[in-house]
Amino acid sequence: MATKKNRKFDFKDIEDLQVYMTAQGKIHPAKRTGLSAREQRRLKRAIKYARFLSLIPYVS
Repeated sequence: MATKKNRKFDFKDIEDLQVYMTAQGKIHPAKRTGLSAREQRRLKRAIKYARFLSLIPYVS
């Protein structure tokens, strides 16, 4: 993950993505993550793509 000002989420970096997910596999809301709207959309896109590629499960 990049610096705090310029966060970019990589779908291959599973450990960083799982920080923003619950134990059940749900994505934390922006209020809890503290991300901006743009960053939250990038995070959502990266998590959903990683799920599509079976890198992380849809449900734990």
